[in-house]
Amino acid sequence: MKQSSFWVDHTTDVLRKTDAITGAAVDMETGLRGYMIMGNQDFLAPYKQGSASIYKTIEDVKASVSDNPKQVARIDKIKTAITDWQQNFAEPRIKARGELPDTISIGDMNRQLDASKGKIYFDSLRDLIKDMQSEEGSLLIARSAANEATVSSSITLIWGSLVAAAIIALTAGMLIGAGISRPIIAMTNAMKRLAGGETAVDVPGVGRRDEIGHMAEAVQVFKDNAIAKVRMEQEAEANRSMSEKERHERERQKAQEAADIQFAVDGLGQLADGNVGYRIATPFVEHLDRLRNDFNNSVGKLHQALTSVGKNARGIDAGANEIRSAADDLSKRTEQQAASVEETAAALEQIATTVRDSAKRAEEVGSLVTKTRLSAEHSGQVVRDAVLAMQQIEKSSGEISNIIGVIDEIAFQTNLLALNAGVEAARAGEAGKGFAVVAQEVRELAQRSATAAKEIKTLIVTSGDQVRAGVNLVGNTGTALEGIVSEVQQINHHVNAIVESSREQSVGIQEINSAVNTMDQGTQQNAAMVEQSTAASHSLAKEAAELNKLLAQFNLDGDTGSRSIHVASASSAPVASPTRQLMKKVAGAFGGGSAAAAQSWEEF
Repeated sequence: MKQSSFWVDHTTDVLRKTDAITGAAVDMETGLRGYMIMGNQDFLAPYKQGSASIYKTIEDVKASVSDNPKQVARIDKIKTAITDWQQNFAEPRIKARGELPDTISIGDMNRQLDASKGKIYFDSLRDLIKDMQSEEGSLLIARSAANEATVSSSITLIWGSLVAAAIIALTAGMLIGAGISRPIIAMTNAMKRLAGGETAVDVPGVGRRDEIGHMAEAVQVFKDNAIAKVRMEQEAEANRSMSEKERHERERQKAQEAADIQFAVDGLGQLADGNVGYRIATPFVEHLDRLRNDFNNSVGKLHQALTSVGKNARGIDAGANEIRSAADDLSKRTEQQAASVEETAAALEQIATTVRDSAKRAEEVGSLVTKTRLSAEHSGQVVRDAVLAMQQIEKSSGEISNIIGVIDEIAFQTNLLALNAGVEAARAGEAGKGFAVVAQEVRELAQRSATAAKEIKTLIVTSGDQVRAGVNLVGNTGTALEGIVSEVQQINHHVNAIVESSREQSVGIQEINSAVNTMDQGTQQNAAMVEQSTAASHSLAKEAAELNKLLAQFNLDGDTGSRSIHVASASSAPVASPTRQLMKKVAGAFGGGSAAAAQSWEEF
């Protein structure tokens, strides 16, 4: 049972450490992304911490799964994948990012550093870790089932031992009480009455085929001798004429018989007091010596029987104490396991809630990024329309310049015509003075028209230059917006990948949470059954102690032997639950790089 519990704890520890590897890798990736976006060495802190812990954790996992060649091969591949990612992707890009200017755009940085290759390494790493955790999950289910079967078998064995021990204890008690004590007490009373002269008393136990029967036969001999004694006394009374020598001989014989009977009575008294080691060493008269031998043999066999019963009783007591100690140990371990599973279930529930919240937040971020992309695309279209409008304005300005040139030419020609008209009017003399005044006015009007046309042409040329500058600026703005749209599309792609991954993690954690809840229910049921077994083992130990008290009433002349009691070892002491460490690692996986990532997005 301890072995099966060890393998369950071993598998749980391997799963926890593989989660720690995933968390450290995520920290490294988060730190690398933060540094590549911001170019600040402070963002590399998660990368350095993850790099410091991940290889140690990999070696710990490798030592834990050293008995499984497939898992050893997988953990070696995981280590190789991490090393390749660092040497071929992370470290070169950290060095290259340090040489880039801080003002570089995200799109240019991604193009120069080719940041998308990192996903290929991490997809391979996640697949390897997933395969390893799947193998350990199968082992956990199988070992949990084996542990439950072991617990069930142990409980069945304990109950069987309890029932068998109870039957033995009750049987031994009945044998001792009914088969030994009461017949001996009755026989002692009969011998006392017989010693008092009541020859009509019935000897109990005559006809039995055990030691009590032999003792009863010996007492029956006492009775027969007492009857014979009375008869002999009657004969002596009738034959008073016998010689004095014969009378003294009979008196001596009677005294010897009386002394022998007293020895037998004393021996039965010792036996009634529980001293089964007492023996009658002084030989009786010839016809009564069989009584002494039968008494000694019966007491010897009774001593052997009680000694055997005492050894068995102490063995039962030792076994009951061992069962009680094992039951107490099992109860403690079951309580610890129940508490650990309950804490694990609660921790997984918190993790599931965190993952669901993360998935929801990632979906919200995806929606915001989509809206941002649409807005950027719309802004790009507006800029393109503005460029077209300014180009039309520039074209119209050119046409207006041409028209102004025509007007200027017309003003010049009008001025020449007015000058010629003035000359002709002067030649005409008085008749051409009125025509000369009109020609002068037309000339001045033509000059003002030419001056205005030059000013308008100058303004149109200046406006055309400004429109061309505006067209160039709007064109640059459109190019920048196209770059922003491209980068927002890339961000949208990454956010969608994060959302999908979060959903998969949420589904997986829900399945694990369901399995852990099932294990928690089974563990609680096992704990209840163990409590019942513990109570039964304590009751058995108490009954065995009572049986030993009964046997203590007999003097068995020596130790009947005892068995050592195995108490709970130090390994049964409560240990710290791995759940809190698992919570810290998971919190690091979900929050270790989140602060840096949040700051990066704010800066972006």
